Amino acid sequence: MKQIVMGSTAVFAFAVPAMASEFDFRGAELTGTGYFNRNSDVPADWTTVGLGGSIEYGIGGGPFFGQKDLSFSGYDMPWSDYYLGSIAGHIGYDIGGGLNIGAFASAELWDDSTGQAGIGAEFTGRTGDFFYDGYGAYLFDPLNGTGWRQYHVEATGGYDFGGGFSLEVGFHYAEGDLRFTDRMWQGLANVGYDLTEDIKIEAGYVYSDSANPFWDSHGVKLAFTKTFDGGTTFKQRNYLSYHNGY
Repeated sequence: MKQIVMGSTAVFAFAVPAMASEFDFRGAELTGTGYFNRNSDVPADWTTVGLGGSIEYGIGGGPFFGQKDLSFSGYDMPWSDYYLGSIAGHIGYDIGGGLNIGAFASAELWDDSTGQAGIGAEFTGRTGDFFYDGYGAYLFDPLNGTGWRQYHVEATGGYDFGGGFSLEVGFHYAEGDLRFTDRMWQGLANVGYDLTEDIKIEAGYVYSDSANPFWDSHGVKLAFTKTFDGGTTFKQRNYLSYHNGY
């Protein structure tokens, strides 16, 4: 537990440079997400849910900014239930022209006192009504020396049609010590609707194609986002988002 706390402190230190002399609040958001999954070949259905918040701040009045994420997730599996808490810190840079790049670090603690950490790079941007997002992440176990590791790459792109409606599609690739396999592709699709200027709902579909076809699955995603002062630049990075509910 002490190591997790130390690791968590390191993540937040990563997001808050000690030399920065000025921090300006830039936005925040609260997000709730649920995935309802059905396995293709065996009678195994499971549900995953998460609730998280993020806050973004400018650093020194320049193009650099920071973001902190805090989230809690639960897995309702056919054989057991699992719960975990996650934190993450981002450092971002506003290149201009609607493009932002960044680096992030995350840490998770499960209810059985195991945990993992993650590091990665990310980008997000907008050109007119088109928007895009992506990241690469490396997850590992810094506590127990098990050699457990995962690699993730994701890219999405979308279009705002007006009237509050948007469509986003993309792909996700993962390999390593995954739950039921060592390699997996995912196809992603989301339809979003802005209920108000600061409340958005989403309905999505996730198809997971595993190297072990026994564990291919279909998932339905439901989500809501409440933003404050425009929200945050980057998506939350945590175990649930790394796996898109799988």
